[in-house]
Amino acid sequence: MTTIHTINIQLIHIFGPLKGEIQTFSDPEIKIGRHPDCQVQFPKEILTLSRIHTRIVREGNRFRLIDQSTNGSFVNGQRVTDTFLKEGDVIMFAEGGPKVSFLTEIVESDVSGTLASPALPQQPEPPIQTPATPSQPIVAPQAASIPAPAPDSSSTPSMDSAPSVQPPGQHQQQGVEARTVNVPLAIQYGSTLKSFKTLPVTLGKSELCDFTINHSALNDQHAQIFFDHEKYWIKDLTGAYSILVNGSPIHPQACLEPDSQISLTDQGPMLKFLAGGRLAEIENTTSQPVAEPQDTDAPESSPADNMPDNLGQKAGSLFKNFFKK
Repeated sequence: MTTIHTINIQLIHIFGPLKGEIQTFSDPEIKIGRHPDCQVQFPKEILTLSRIHTRIVREGNRFRLIDQSTNGSFVNGQRVTDTFLKEGDVIMFAEGGPKVSFLTEIVESDVSGTLASPALPQQPEPPIQTPATPSQPIVAPQAASIPAPAPDSSSTPSMDSAPSVQPPGQHQQQGVEARTVNVPLAIQYGSTLKSFKTLPVTLGKSELCDFTINHSALNDQHAQIFFDHEKYWIKDLTGAYSILVNGSPIHPQACLEPDSQISLTDQGPMLKFLAGGRLAEIENTTSQPVAEPQDTDAPESSPADNMPDNLGQKAGSLFKNFFKK
C-alpha cells in the first residue's frame, strides 16, 4: 500500500495552567492565546497573554513561530518575533508565562488519508525445541534402584558443590533482545530534555552515548533502554549489578513498569520511569547532617527561603514540572 508521511507537532506543557498535557496537531497553522478560536487556548484570566499571542506556521518541513503579542514570546530564553523552531525548543508565552516544549513526530498515512501509525514489529515465534532422538534405544535397568545413603550431618558441602546464587531483583524474561524498534522515549536529566524515536538508547558518561549523563559514578557506557515484548526494558552494561530497579539489582535486565524508580548506582543518579516512555530525574533530597543551631529561637529556614527569585526561569528547572506526577 502506498503511504505518505505527515509531520505532526507535539506541544508538551511544562509550566502553566495546562502543565502535564501533551497536545498533538497536524494543522498547517496553530494559534496560541486566549481567544476561543485558538487551538491552544489559555484561560482568559491570564492577562499577560494576548488573545492571539503566537502562531506556529508550517512551511514545508519546517515550523515558523510568529509572535504577534504585546508581552512577547521567548524561545530558549531569548525573545523572538519571527523564527524557525527546532526539535526540543522551549517556548515561553510572555515573561514568566506558560511554557511548552516543541517536538515533532512523523506519522505514516495511506493514500486514502487513513492514519497508519507505525506498529510495533511482530516478534518472531520461538523455534519449537524437540528432543533429540537417541541412536540407541534406552533400556530401563532391571535391578531396583537403591536409595542413596543419607548424608553425614557432620560433613560440610564443598564450595564446588554449592549452587550458584543469582542476585535478587526484578523478574527476568528469557528471549528478550534489544532489537531496533521505532518507539518514542523522552529523557530528562538536569536541564536537558531529549526525545528519541528509535530504541535502543545508551546512557553513560561518555559523549559517544545517545544520552550523556555527567556523573562521576557512572561508567562510560552504563545502561541501555530498549523495547521488547511490548514493554520498555533497562539493561545493565556494567556487568557489576550496579543498577537497581525499585531497590533490587537487575541481572542483567529488567522490565520497567510505570513509576519504577531506577538507581544507576548506589551513589545516584536516580530516574523515574513514567507511562508513555518517559524517564525523569529524581531530585536527591538527602542532605548532609547539620549541626544543631546555637540559637534555638531563630526560625528555621525553608528551602524556598534559599531559592533565588528567578529560579523558575533557570534552564535546570524547565522540564521537571512536566515529569513529576
